[in-house]
Amino acid sequence: KDFRISTSVLGYTVAAAGTSFPNVFSGMCVARQGKTTMAVANALGANVQNVFLALAIPWAIQCTINRGSFELPFTGLLSAVVEIYVTLLPAVVVFTLSNHQFPRWSGYMFLVIYACYLAVALTQDTLHCPSWPFFCSATQTDMTVGTS
Repeated sequence: KDFRISTSVLGYTVAAAGTSFPNVFSGMCVARQGKTTMAVANALGANVQNVFLALAIPWAIQCTINRGSFELPFTGLLSAVVEIYVTLLPAVVVFTLSNHQFPRWSGYMFLVIYACYLAVALTQDTLHCPSWPFFCSATQTDMTVGTS
C-alpha cells in the first residue's frame, strides 16, 4: 500500500516468484545431474502440494471452528479455470509432440506464455473484471474503473 501497488499485483509477481524460485533452483540442480524426470516431478508436485495445503489447512480450520461446512462466495472461477487450461495446454502439446521432452526453445515459449498470463491477470485486476477477456459488462467496468 505504501508504494500504491495492489495486493493482486504483488501476488502475481513478487509472491509468485518468491515461492517458485526454490523449485527453479532445485529443478536446475537435478536436471544438470541428468535427473530430468525428478526436475519435472518437483516442479509439478511442489505446485500441486502448495495449492492443496494452502486450500486444505484453512478450510479444515474453518470447518472445525464452524463445526461443519461453511459457505464460500466466489466469482470469476470459470475464467480462472479456463486460464489454467490455456496456459497448461502448450506444455502438454510441446511435451507430446517433442518425443516426451522439452526442447530448449520451449523455455522461451513458457516465458512468453507467463508474460501473456501476467498481462491478462493485471488487466483483469485493473478493470475489476475477473472474466476479462471473455466477457465483461460495460457497467461493471465503468463503475469500478472510476473508483480506483
